[in-house]
Amino acid sequence: MDGEFELRKFVAPEFVFGSGARSLLGRYLKNFAAKKIFLVTDNGIISLGWLDEIVEILESGDYEYEIYSNINSNPRVEEVMEGARIYNDEGCDVIVAIGGGSPMDCAKGIGIVISNNKHIKKFEGVDKVVMPSPPLICIPTTAGSSADVSQFAINI
Repeated sequence: MDGEFELRKFVAPEFVFGSGARSLLGRYLKNFAAKKIFLVTDNGIISLGWLDEIVEILESGDYEYEIYSNINSNPRVEEVMEGARIYNDEGCDVIVAIGGGSPMDCAKGIGIVISNNKHIKKFEGVDKVVMPSPPLICIPTTAGSSADVSQFAINI
């Protein structure tokens, strides 16, 4: 091999799965010492009523929360930046993404912007993120996007 070997690191997320796994959300929020949760979802999840159970878990644990649902399919740069602004303005400390690939990609982008204090466009490419995002819990409602386990996010 010519030259230096470039090391890369990808921290694999912890997977908790099975029937009713979402009911463990409160336990994980407690592990993170969460105070105010930033719920990232889309209007489809809200209209189906799937967010209600998550909100019930938060309220039973006396967690404050802010819901952000201004997300299109393949979230826009503006949506990521708006989410980051609201997260900061509301004093949130943990992100919970509920939905398919779009809410999860948007949540990842929001976390990156928050921790690195730069516009999301500055992170296009590989190995551009210096600081890790705040804690992120993904509750997938679809199968196949793998947005909950990938280090990458699609934002247009």
